[in-house]
Amino acid sequence: MANSDKTISIAGAGIAGLTMAIALAKFGFRVVVAEKQSTPGEFGAGLQISPNARRVINTLGLDEDFAANSFAPEAVDIYPHKHQTPINSVKLGEFATKRYDGVPYAVAHRADLLNCLYRAAKKFANIDMHFGIEEIDATQTADGVSILLKDKSGAPYPVTARAHIGADGVRSQTRIDHINGKKPNFTGYVAWRALAPIDHIAKFLPTDHTSLFWGPDYHAVLYPLPHQQSVNIALFSTHRHKSIARNQELNLNPDKLSIKENSTLSPLLDSLYDQFTPWPLFGITCDDWYKGNIALIGDAAHAMLPFQAQGAAMGMEDAGLLAVLMAAEPDNAKAFAQYQKLRKPRVDKVQKQSAENGKIFHMRPPKAWARNFVVARQSPDAQLKRLDWIYSHDPFEGML
Repeated sequence: MANSDKTISIAGAGIAGLTMAIALAKFGFRVVVAEKQSTPGEFGAGLQISPNARRVINTLGLDEDFAANSFAPEAVDIYPHKHQTPINSVKLGEFATKRYDGVPYAVAHRADLLNCLYRAAKKFANIDMHFGIEEIDATQTADGVSILLKDKSGAPYPVTARAHIGADGVRSQTRIDHINGKKPNFTGYVAWRALAPIDHIAKFLPTDHTSLFWGPDYHAVLYPLPHQQSVNIALFSTHRHKSIARNQELNLNPDKLSIKENSTLSPLLDSLYDQFTPWPLFGITCDDWYKGNIALIGDAAHAMLPFQAQGAAMGMEDAGLLAVLMAAEPDNAKAFAQYQKLRKPRVDKVQKQSAENGKIFHMRPPKAWARNFVVARQSPDAQLKRLDWIYSHDPFEGML
């Protein structure tokens, strides 16, 4: 099992990286995962796990664990700017579960999913996880990759692998160093994230629904997490600068946003503004997802705006499919080429949809009035019909 033909190296122990590690381990590979953080962790706010991503979780055998640490909301309520009641509700809950052949639509904290994956990965003797890795030296060879992992001590840990997979996020060094990929671009949006006690939100909104608020210079999403007795809040606004430093200090000033005019959302957030953590949103488009024996998955290949809530889902689809292809095809070039051919058109379409949603959510009158008129008159399942191409997708169809 320790021979290089059955060893895969993965940079990154995030959602995509751990998903792929578990999938590969189930096929009998030895997997070496290297992560910069000293402990498993995931920064972020609410995470939507739509049925397409849930199929990957279920296939890995993690359905029960994830179900115990997530929540299936009954609906998504849509509140345009200054509307005190929803103009429409997208049906989820049992309705969505039946629509997608028994696979539910759920919300969770990003850490809920990551911890679920980490618990599963620890059970595999053939998954070797290294945290606190400060340097990953990867050199392509004729039949694989020679890798040196170095932590703070500088002591090298050598790995000889069939392939090296970059699951190291939007700032992927794998992409930059080995695929000739670009550095990420600032999208012009900043996310502000906070957790609030569920009792606080219950004074204002139903806690069995997700709530989506649209405004001319903001939008907000609130995900109830009853298993944590909390609600995840993600507030998004545009930033006046076209570029922004990664660690640039950002201050949330609600007085500069029209959110103060929203009589439903503003009172709910008034006591929470000092708890929000800023997160500038960066994106990347990458023409090539592999080179030689090195490939990219997840945000390393296609970090997108979170406005279709599909970033993590696309990474999980990537990971599951690539693991299947590598198990079936020992030639990396053929496996990677098939992976990009199957995945890139879908991801490009989702990425485009996510960017378009940002424009729709932040529309100003008179376009906002037309948008509201259309949305208010849609049937409760119209949104699901529009997104069936995303949610009905099975990345393993015909392969397992």
